[in-house]
Amino acid sequence: MNKMIKSILSKINNFSSLLITFSLFCCQDISEPILTRDYGIVINEINYNSSDDFDSKDWIEIYNNSSDTVDISLWVIKDEEDDHIYTIPNNTSLKPDGYLIFSSDLNAFSLLFPDVENYLGDLGFNLSGGSDAVRVYDKFEYLVDIVEYKDSSPWPSNADGNGATLELTNPLKDNLEPNNWNNSIGNGTPGFINSTFEIDG
Repeated sequence: MNKMIKSILSKINNFSSLLITFSLFCCQDISEPILTRDYGIVINEINYNSSDDFDSKDWIEIYNNSSDTVDISLWVIKDEEDDHIYTIPNNTSLKPDGYLIFSSDLNAFSLLFPDVENYLGDLGFNLSGGSDAVRVYDKFEYLVDIVEYKDSSPWPSNADGNGATLELTNPLKDNLEPNNWNNSIGNGTPGFINSTFEIDG
């Protein structure tokens, strides 16, 4: 075999190895990072399993913990399922220290909470009575906030069909931590300061 043929074969082998390496690299399951953005909007209260005698259906409360009015037009509310989507209408904003409730059943909610004015819906989906996630995305698909709750310890359990809601004890606290949540006193406080609010954040 002459030197020219050896050289050609060597180049072919090197190229084949390069293709294999490239293929292996491209086929790896590399998870994309989750893009997040902090607007000061916090998931503050969750009603995921009402009691039979006070059934306001499922609802979620967000709170503006910032000092700015935040335009939340076309933001998205999801549970743990990506195809469960509620899109916030255009021209919707939330003032500092403002509350906004997203209800799965506007009729049921308004009947039992007639004094609450700032609410939207219907969500088009229900939250799980066992474990689920509540996610808020801005219109650019940045994750704004997320809570992944359960109906068992260390999460408060009276919110699971016993009349209470899950209340964040202070919007300055990390709402991913179950110890920062408590059972509401009564049937929840949509649109108002939480009944279990703690001054220390």
